[in-house]
Amino acid sequence: MSDAGRRDAAQSITLPDGTAIRTRAAAPADLVPVQELHRRCSPDSRALRYHAGKSGLSPAEWRQLSAPERGTTLVTTPAERTDHIIAMTNVMRTDQRGVGELAILVEDAWQARGLGTALAEHAATVARREGHHELAAAVAASNKPMLHVLEKLDATLVDATGPVLDIRIPL
Repeated sequence: MSDAGRRDAAQSITLPDGTAIRTRAAAPADLVPVQELHRRCSPDSRALRYHAGKSGLSPAEWRQLSAPERGTTLVTTPAERTDHIIAMTNVMRTDQRGVGELAILVEDAWQARGLGTALAEHAATVARREGHHELAAAVAASNKPMLHVLEKLDATLVDATGPVLDIRIPL
């Protein structure tokens, strides 16, 4: 499928409070709104996502994340403002056959509304469609909201020896 076709294939999702959102495959042209998303996220939110004090993505990092051969990066917008990215979800390929890597960044103002759960569930669907049988997630032990989201997906803890937990989600 062409990038234009992938970009137009948006999935509508309704949050528990009735808010309509749309999530779609990211495109190289989304770098600027993704950078704006990063600026609207607190340093704490970005540190929980990246396990470091990362303020944004370089153009080279974005090219890797938005390249279909590396996996799938999804961007999410409010249904009525499709130019305003409020979340980014990554389902990337790994060196392990059938195992994808999951990561999600949600704008602070949109947290605690069920968006992370909805995106994790959608990411699981995407991962199954791409042939994965399991998702791996590296989650900071202090990231209680993400741990709660993954618990809803029947995630299991594989390694808890450091500040970052290795979690697996069966698909």
